[in-house]
Amino acid sequence: MNMPLSVSEFGIDYALFENVFMLGNGKGGVGKTTLTANAAAKSARQNLPTLAIDMNGQGNMHRDLGYGEQDQGKAFAESMATGAPLVPLQGVRENLDVIVGGPEVRKINGIVNDVARNEGFMAAYLRLAVCLAPLLPRYKAVFLDTPPENPDLLRLCLLAARYAVVPVKFDAASLDDGLKDFGQAFQMAVQVNRQLRILGVAHCFSPRGATRIHTEIEKRAQKTLGKHAYVFPQAVGHSSTMAGLIRDEGKTAYELAQERKAGTRSIPEAAENLAADYEALVTQIFKRASELRQAA
Repeated sequence: MNMPLSVSEFGIDYALFENVFMLGNGKGGVGKTTLTANAAAKSARQNLPTLAIDMNGQGNMHRDLGYGEQDQGKAFAESMATGAPLVPLQGVRENLDVIVGGPEVRKINGIVNDVARNEGFMAAYLRLAVCLAPLLPRYKAVFLDTPPENPDLLRLCLLAARYAVVPVKFDAASLDDGLKDFGQAFQMAVQVNRQLRILGVAHCFSPRGATRIHTEIEKRAQKTLGKHAYVFPQAVGHSSTMAGLIRDEGKTAYELAQERKAGTRSIPEAAENLAADYEALVTQIFKRASELRQAA
């Protein structure tokens, strides 16, 4: 959808969004939420004031970080309806706040449609950026978890970010359909958000050491997103036991691995492997963002 290219009348200064990372794919079940939670938690452990935003109607980030359902996204939807600053849940971890998601977030599609009718499409698609901007001076890193199969909200998130990370798993739904949907949304958003960049594709949920799968993901990502599409070298493995434990305990892979190292043998050895995967991938995400900043 074409939109006018000026954002000045909405008070948006994209220089303030320098440290906003969005994680998106047109399909669900590819690891967006868990990667968002692990990235935000790692950033917070590095003593960086960090904000995680759950824009998903399922609100599963509360399971990954263990803060409970809270208001199920009611405050988030209210801010989007009024254009007021987002209201974080503070102290989820030291240095980590969260914008809570959940079923109430599903109202945002209707809110965006109302804003588009009353104020125009530009106002509608910049709504998240407008509500997030007042918070940005507080945080050194912001991670935005996006909903699947929701093109309108995907555009909102792209217009409120500096960098896009695209998690995928090895199936046609995420590699073909999901990347295609993401690419279309990106092409629209970058007309307005000129600083927006695809930081890279993150390979999730394959067996450790699956180099052939990783190579195939690189080929298919470049076919859909362009020949220069970057795929992070580190892949994240999968453990059904760990996936359940993370959400039962409300702890990240790193936190569970630390408990195992401290002697809690009820936590499986897979915790250490999975934690190492996430730690390495998030480190690569931060490093690539730094490299792109220096090259700009």
